[in-house]
Amino acid sequence: MRGFAETVKPEGKFYAGYHLPAYTYDKTSCGLIDAHQFAHDPNALNVHWNATQAALPYLPEKALSRAEQRARPHQIVADTWDETYTLPENFLLAYRLSGRSAYRDLAVRFIEEDYFGPLAEGKNVLPGEHAYSHVNALSSAAQSYLVLGQAKYLRAATNGLRMVHEQSYATGGWGPDEAFVVPGQGLLGASLGTTHSSFETCCGAYGQFKITRYLLQITQDSRYGDSMERILYNTIAGATPILEDGTTFYYADYSDVAKKVHYKDKWPCCSGTFPQLTADYGISSYFKSQDGIYVNLFVPSRVSWSQGNSRCTVTQTTSYPAANKTQLDFALTQPENFAVNIRIPAWAGPKTLVSLNGNRIQQEITPGRFLPLQRMWKDGDRVEVEFELPLRLEAVDNENANRVALMHGPIALFGVGQIPSRISRNELLAATRVSPAGQDWTVRTESGTLTLRPFASIMSENYRLYQTVVG
Repeated sequence: MRGFAETVKPEGKFYAGYHLPAYTYDKTSCGLIDAHQFAHDPNALNVHWNATQAALPYLPEKALSRAEQRARPHQIVADTWDETYTLPENFLLAYRLSGRSAYRDLAVRFIEEDYFGPLAEGKNVLPGEHAYSHVNALSSAAQSYLVLGQAKYLRAATNGLRMVHEQSYATGGWGPDEAFVVPGQGLLGASLGTTHSSFETCCGAYGQFKITRYLLQITQDSRYGDSMERILYNTIAGATPILEDGTTFYYADYSDVAKKVHYKDKWPCCSGTFPQLTADYGISSYFKSQDGIYVNLFVPSRVSWSQGNSRCTVTQTTSYPAANKTQLDFALTQPENFAVNIRIPAWAGPKTLVSLNGNRIQQEITPGRFLPLQRMWKDGDRVEVEFELPLRLEAVDNENANRVALMHGPIALFGVGQIPSRISRNELLAATRVSPAGQDWTVRTESGTLTLRPFASIMSENYRLYQTVVG
């Protein structure tokens, strides 16, 4: 913080002639806000204000779409890539933390009404737009709803993410070649044969984690937890580590002949969002509500909070999704009545079981909903969840119904090695696990054996997400 503060000059000379002022200011804004909120740095908000004043002379009068930027004078195409439409989120966070009304005014100035307005009315304006930055902008809509209280921004965020889901791959990833496609034309399926740049993994996962976290907190709708989980296990969990020289995993490849590779440039944007994600899934695992907590992600973890007159701690023990079970152990300073809401994923089979202190609960368990367990909790209580993880097929899009991915619960299974020339739907759905604790699956067909494994277990081998099926 001290080192960065010394670089912040009133005249903002860093931004002079720089082609991405909004993008860069927004990233440093994230860091300064986090330094205040999580590291409790006493100078972070003052430095943030100074950094804002330094950047402002180099920002446009309003949020500019990429088309508007292209229409203005520019030297190179990269000059038209700035992301002013993502600024309101951090302006509003700074306003909430500092109380400075100027931040609120700046947020209103940079709300892109030409984007949020049509989305709020249910009009799909995503096709052709840059994928990651326009998903990231949905978080500005959510924050605008929370601070400004206008329902249209919540509609824009929920409609926008629904439209993203409608053109997502089985992994949860989206945006072939960093762009959204026109729906209903089979273009997602067509991308499998035309690009190796299927999903801007680190940045895309970061953007989706943020908007799903916002919408989960606002609506308590478990489908946003399902979406977050899918992205976690099938995209970023399989990214290769950043190397010391800035070599970074960038695109997930879903083409017919795919391979994990590093990005051609050192220290790209994904080198910044990758480490942020290691915190994001942790802070998204549980949510506090007035009447208790929500258990969103099934990860080895511990969470503590105050409920009434009791200090409560839940320790979660699990190897999910490699195994289908998770266990919650409760420690309380004194008994307390509250609700524990457990996400039951939409894909969960009818044999999913929940037990309390060794006894199966009698409540109805509904996939795609949070299961509320309301009771007087006491020290030593234990909840166990056993999910049925059925196999199912998901087509890449409606126009390419014979291009399918095999899913096991939240996990997409990728074909590796030799791909049989002929595979039927029934053969895929009859896949068997090589060993109970193993990651590999086997599909036996008339033309050979297919091996499948999760994205996180794939290293340097070629792989294929979508198989062409007959029948």
